[in-house]
Amino acid sequence: MTSRGFLLRARIVLGVCAAAALLASLPVLAEEVPAPPLPVAAAPAPVTAAVMLPATNRAVLMPAGRSPDIQVHWAARREFVRERDDRRADDEEQRVRALKDDLAIENLFSVGSALVREGEIALAKGASAVAMHRCKLAVELAPALPAAHACLARAQFAESPTSINAVFAQLGVAATAAMADPRISRAVLANLLAALFVGGLVAALAFIVVLLLRHANLYAHDVHHLVPGGTRGWQARMLAAVLLLSPVLLQMGPVPLLFTSLIACAIYASTAEVAISLSLLVGLALSPWAAEEIGRTAVFSGPAVDIWLVEHGEGTGPEMGRLQKRFESTTELPVAFALARKAKRDGDLATAERLYLRGMQVPGYSSAGLAAVRNNLGNVYLLQGETAKAIAQYQQAIDLNESLAAPHFNVSRALAMGGVDTLEKVQAEQARALQLDRAGLEAFTGGQLQANRKSNKFVMDVPLDSSQLEPLIEAQERGADAVSDEVRAHLAGSLPAAMGTAMPILTAVMVLMLHLLRDRIRPSGRCDRCGREVCKRCDPDARPAEALCAQCVNVFIRRSGVDAQERARKEFAIAAYHRRRQLMARALAVLSGAGHVMMGYTVRGIAFLLVTASLLASVVLWRGVTREPLAIHGGVSFLRVALTALLLLGVYALCLRDLLARQRAEEGR
Repeated sequence: MTSRGFLLRARIVLGVCAAAALLASLPVLAEEVPAPPLPVAAAPAPVTAAVMLPATNRAVLMPAGRSPDIQVHWAARREFVRERDDRRADDEEQRVRALKDDLAIENLFSVGSALVREGEIALAKGASAVAMHRCKLAVELAPALPAAHACLARAQFAESPTSINAVFAQLGVAATAAMADPRISRAVLANLLAALFVGGLVAALAFIVVLLLRHANLYAHDVHHLVPGGTRGWQARMLAAVLLLSPVLLQMGPVPLLFTSLIACAIYASTAEVAISLSLLVGLALSPWAAEEIGRTAVFSGPAVDIWLVEHGEGTGPEMGRLQKRFESTTELPVAFALARKAKRDGDLATAERLYLRGMQVPGYSSAGLAAVRNNLGNVYLLQGETAKAIAQYQQAIDLNESLAAPHFNVSRALAMGGVDTLEKVQAEQARALQLDRAGLEAFTGGQLQANRKSNKFVMDVPLDSSQLEPLIEAQERGADAVSDEVRAHLAGSLPAAMGTAMPILTAVMVLMLHLLRDRIRPSGRCDRCGREVCKRCDPDARPAEALCAQCVNVFIRRSGVDAQERARKEFAIAAYHRRRQLMARALAVLSGAGHVMMGYTVRGIAFLLVTASLLASVVLWRGVTREPLAIHGGVSFLRVALTALLLLGVYALCLRDLLARQRAEEGR
């Protein structure tokens, strides 16, 4: 072999080696290398070298854009859609998808809402295929948006009415997403409680009014015995009315009329009526606290919502501006945490480091919260290339909360950058992370242990725990204290506010005492035959134990010396009384349950009243006591109105059927 041939071959070998070294030094995306899946076994086994490829010191890929760029691309996409340039609109959609993945944003709520509106417009035009595309994209970009899943369900039904399983599956996901979103779940609960609260008040008012109508003639009759003997009947009835209306005459307000009405009926009411009256009075006494709790439930606003949206959404300019302003005035760990995570996701590592360090200076927070801060600060250090500082932060996070999987996983990433010498430690930390939270790691890595070089996919952040928002929520909830004061003032009228609670309790005590003393007071009763008063003071022949007035005793029991015409007139009067009673009960049955109370079926009556009044309250309060978190829809929800109307009709039909059956049963006795 000549020297020239030898040199030529040597140059070729060196060139190949240099090219191989150059290619090995280039950064490689995880997506370009097929990675094995995570182990399937329940108990984590040590990760072998064939599964866990040690990371090298290749550069981490920082985000190509920031969150505001999403709105820029979406605005461009909207213009292209308006110009009917579908190809360029699709390109902008792809850029939005890429940014969402690159910045590790969970939901693009504003983009998803816009797509839902587009989908609904397409459905209205009959373009089900276009609606399907829009709604699927909305679900992809905002999986936590309930309206996106509901839109997809409607589009699936429009595309294929037989795909019932898929439609109900999407509706189930929409319901789950709504309950997981505190803005929606708290609003739904507050609206439901408000409907029940208002319905309970309406049912209580209707019950008391019907109870007074039922016993008014007995009350007026007994008041006549309290005045001197020469008093005329109309004068006694005037006195009875004055006693009932005394709160209005004394300028105490209209609410105390309920209390005087119950006191007036106490000695005539049955045990069931008294028990329900006492329950209503106790509920009225507790209504200020109930209204306050509804107000507290409805309150989820201010910085708590802004933090939640930054953590789980894209974090728009207004939200970030409010949080920045609050952070400048006072340092709070949740605010600093959310801003720091947002800065890290956007690639602003210096700002993220500063915010995390400042957040750790806030005293009084739990070890779990500080562990999350330490872990996330370690991620910032690792992305900055300061591996030793990152591992130190991860170790402190583990010391604060050993059950946290993320720091173990991140330690394995940091140690893997040291090469093959640390492989055993990498495997141990990886196995511990899998043992603590396999589902979380699979969700983060996509089921792969191959290192993804994107900065937001390389190491695992710990999200803000919802308990950290409680101090901010409690500060907002304190504003609901005024609600209880307002309700108490309405109950008290012109009296001191404390009487708003005291009066229902005092009334309950008086009603109970009067009912227990009825045998000593010996009030008049009602004749079962003709409805007249059964009063021993007016006529000694009356038989209160048998619920018969003196006339019915003479006509139907004794029967001696009774003129045939008098008997006929009495029978006609009895028939007229029962007709009036039935007609009044049916007229009151317009409000389901009132007719039952009038006829003496108290328990059934109050149950129907509560259901009917709550449904009516939900119609009157169709906007709810809280505004919709995302104003996707406008106007009345016809589906909700239709469902409520069907329920009302069903309750009314059931109530009327039961009332008529009971009236027929009474006629057959």
